[in-house]
Amino acid sequence: MNKRKRGTTTEVAETYTLSHFGDPGDGFDPFYVATVRDVHFAVGQFATIEEARATADANLADYLTRLEPKPAYRVEEIGTVTVDTGTIIILDPCRIGPIAATQDDDDLVRSPLNPDDGLKPGDRLDENKLARQILDPAVPAKDNPKKLKDYGTTAGNALSLKTGFGDGEYSVIAEIVDLGEPLGQRIAAIHIQFLADEDIEAAKKRAEVEAAIK
Repeated sequence: MNKRKRGTTTEVAETYTLSHFGDPGDGFDPFYVATVRDVHFAVGQFATIEEARATADANLADYLTRLEPKPAYRVEEIGTVTVDTGTIIILDPCRIGPIAATQDDDDLVRSPLNPDDGLKPGDRLDENKLARQILDPAVPAKDNPKKLKDYGTTAGNALSLKTGFGDGEYSVIAEIVDLGEPLGQRIAAIHIQFLADEDIEAAKKRAEVEAAIK
């Protein structure tokens, strides 16, 4: 901390240390990190230390508000998902390319990414398909690989599912746990609600009545 005197009063001002990774001679701007009370905050890439310090100064108040320790378990909104086709897909980012390549932009209804694409033997005609497992086949590695994509991929899955009544913007709620050092904070589970609470509660009550009759 810095101590600055104002008249006869000593004022304690919060400060930080600034460090960086990389060197301008490498062809990239260094990446700067501000350390406040042993907590590290990413400042960003800057051509000069003066630019980095100005940004850290501007964000110092925000850094200070985020120094309070987080509970070992918490639930919070981590973002939103916008849906325009009544469908979302859950997948690993590395599989976006090959899975998206199966999409026909001129025939979205019969898309292989659509949960209810066509009838299959054994399907009940009075049931909507709510989800569909999408298979991403393995890609063998090339001889003498030179790029990351040349090393091939293992087979994998993605999941396509319908979103309630269709389009909209949906909040993603996460359960977050702190496992301590060295693992730190992790997302334990996520929840996306596509229907209103009253619709869900009404369905639960109907299910309870049906179960009681049986």
